[in-house]
Amino acid sequence: MPLSFSDVRKMALSMPDVVEITAYGMEAFKAGKTRFAGRPVERPDVDPNTLGLRMSPAERDKLIALRPDVYYLTEHYVNYPAVLVRLSVIRRDELREALGIAWRYAMERQRPAKKKKKSGKTTPRRRGVRR
Repeated sequence: MPLSFSDVRKMALSMPDVVEITAYGMEAFKAGKTRFAGRPVERPDVDPNTLGLRMSPAERDKLIALRPDVYYLTEHYVNYPAVLVRLSVIRRDELREALGIAWRYAMERQRPAKKKKKSGKTTPRRRGVRR
């Protein structure tokens, strides 16, 4: 039986630090502060029942080479670290693995916390003397 976005939701929300959001009007998932999966915006070149996943271009290219019937790109996504996934073709275990790749990619890209300024006295800057 083909997988659906409902299957994606169950898998994604079972991962640590994942929440469901809306991005560009479409359902999506964030790991920490970074979006890693979601429905792509409907376009004529995007197959129905497709999932978009963020991952490194090297990982994406490897998946496309291994399973071009499952993983693909459109011209719009070529320059993004992302891949499109045909949910109607992918196996459940393969989807779980692909979501894991995207989740790890997102978690590796979390922004570090901003450093707080040291408190205490500061020395005023001297202004240059104009002549």
